[in-house]
Amino acid sequence: MLYSWVQAVASAATSLIVEPPWKKRKHNPPPQSFLSLTPPQSFLSLPDVIILNCLARVSMSYYPKLSLVSKTFHSLILSIELNHARFHHQTQEEIFSICLQFPDRPIPTWYTLWIKPGEEENKRSVFVQVPSSYDSNGPSYICTVGSDVYALRQSYPPSPSMLVRNKERVEWHDAPNMTVPRAYPAACKLDEKIYVMGGCNDGNKSVRKSCWGEVFDTNTQTWEPLPNPKAELRFSSVIKEIEISEGNLYVGSNEDKDSVYDPIKRKWNVAEKKVEGESRCKVGDIHYSCRRKSCMWYDTESDEWRPVKGLSSLNKSCRRGLIETGEYCGKLLIIWDKFALPRRNLQKSICCALVSFENRQDGKVWGKVEWSNVVLTVPSSYRYLRSLANRF
Repeated sequence: MLYSWVQAVASAATSLIVEPPWKKRKHNPPPQSFLSLTPPQSFLSLPDVIILNCLARVSMSYYPKLSLVSKTFHSLILSIELNHARFHHQTQEEIFSICLQFPDRPIPTWYTLWIKPGEEENKRSVFVQVPSSYDSNGPSYICTVGSDVYALRQSYPPSPSMLVRNKERVEWHDAPNMTVPRAYPAACKLDEKIYVMGGCNDGNKSVRKSCWGEVFDTNTQTWEPLPNPKAELRFSSVIKEIEISEGNLYVGSNEDKDSVYDPIKRKWNVAEKKVEGESRCKVGDIHYSCRRKSCMWYDTESDEWRPVKGLSSLNKSCRRGLIETGEYCGKLLIIWDKFALPRRNLQKSICCALVSFENRQDGKVWGKVEWSNVVLTVPSSYRYLRSLANRF
């Protein structure tokens, strides 16, 4: 079904082909006299330039599955030419991904949110697993410093590489390597510096101890190791997030403790864990807080939290298993889980809801649930590690 849908896109795209600024990958098609003597061509027999034009118009949510269709699709989807085509046609989009850990898999698994296009009502969404062969185009930590964009890939095996490109250009280049290879590192930007932590849990205790975190100075283009945190603060699991508050770096873990790093004093300390069942997120210029029984927004004029109107039914749905909230396409994405079957604890259903907001003249904020459904069923022993939102 998906493949035939892409074929349909091809017929429309070929009539709108704009010669891109990158080189064709195949020879021109044979003359018309030759075509009249041959059977109709399949989609895969078209020149790569046409296939790339079609793929550039397809939602990136399809890419993980399309990369498994054939060697041609796999090669084109992972190619830099497709990035050029999306940039050229201005079809870049936001991609939201989550990272899960399962007890029977030593390596974390990434899933990408896929929303079926073309349905204005009763929209359905699912999380699609990102194949291991797709890791080079998979989720990345993105940090923007001035006119440069830096990226740290979230993949395995560990790698010391970091990529960089100009905001106005699509081509990625190699930035100076980190001091040690890392898998699934966490990162954040503060004062034109990029702080990277975790991801070097390879069994080498000396590496974990001396290089658990490091900082990249974008002005001097050099890396420097961070001071060694105490053993209980060198988290063995994937770091959930790094947040900046009052000049300090708060490192959220998937373990019993969090930590905070003071870059001025160059010291580590134990940080208070976030309140369970609460997740905060900024959408536009407004901060939102989802709790077990309500969704609140922060009124900067009165300096207080106020309830978001119109979400009573949603508040009842996710009050117990709230996992996380995130900004997605200028709206609030809420993620929670629940047991798939009542009185049976073998599986859990991960659910998502996308909420848009309206600021009304009476000073109140109203929310509208655009869609809400189960997006993935997993073993109840799974662990939710982190989420990432990228634009490609």
